[in-house]
Amino acid sequence: MSPARRLIVTLTAIWAVLVIVGSVVIALLPFPPVHGSDVSQSISNTTQLITWLAWPIFSAVVLAIIGAVLVHRRAPDEPMASAERLRGNPRMAGAWVGSVGAVVLALAIFGTLTLSNEEAAETLGLGGRGATSGATGGNIDNTTVEVQVIAQQWQFTYRYPGYGGFESAHLVLPVNANVQFHITSLDVTHSFWYPALGVKADAVPLHDNTFNVHVLTIGNYRIQCGELCGLWHGGMDDNSAAVVSPSDFGTWVAQQQAADAPIMQYLPPYSYTYQPDPGAYGA
Repeated sequence: MSPARRLIVTLTAIWAVLVIVGSVVIALLPFPPVHGSDVSQSISNTTQLITWLAWPIFSAVVLAIIGAVLVHRRAPDEPMASAERLRGNPRMAGAWVGSVGAVVLALAIFGTLTLSNEEAAETLGLGGRGATSGATGGNIDNTTVEVQVIAQQWQFTYRYPGYGGFESAHLVLPVNANVQFHITSLDVTHSFWYPALGVKADAVPLHDNTFNVHVLTIGNYRIQCGELCGLWHGGMDDNSAAVVSPSDFGTWVAQQQAADAPIMQYLPPYSYTYQPDPGAYGA
């Protein structure tokens, strides 16, 4: 066996081992975001699938580069290769372009089918819609909690129209409930980003942006602004967003209603949008 062929066999064996070991590691690793909702669960599963598909290609490219360096390395005093020799291998180039094209086409077909067919996505573990596995703290599947997210420089506040329209500086949600976010802004464009639930939506003045999720897991999570919105954009976050049991949510709502009762008369009537503050635009 020639040295070049021996190197190819060795690198192929290494590639096979890397693919097997990498696939096991990918199967065991938790992929962000956490499974806090049906949406985030779908994102995690899709990210894991893409990683599985990409790992064999990535490892093959790295080993091919290493093999090319080992085969074609030359001594410093060796003459440069001729232009004819540097032209490459048309057969190998064609095989590479063909294989990459086939992978891209397969992924395009796969993505189109799973986006347009929720049952197909569920079968492949990518849908996550309506899933209740891992939900804790009660069963209120038929409850839809409407929450308005109001962005402003530089914080988010939240109104609950189904509970009297009170406003809170912190977001609290009941587990295993359908949540409909209505997202707007009082000044400039922001972005409401709740990674654990897979929610990321722009908050635009005079625009009502809706986002629906089914909350699955109790916990404390982080919310932040995902759109550059001014000087203190980096501090527009909250580490105390909570998903709680239905009973704890009811207790919290009662406490907030009692705390906000003296100031409810000063809040504007509930609306999906509010007139932006002119001062935000320098008027």
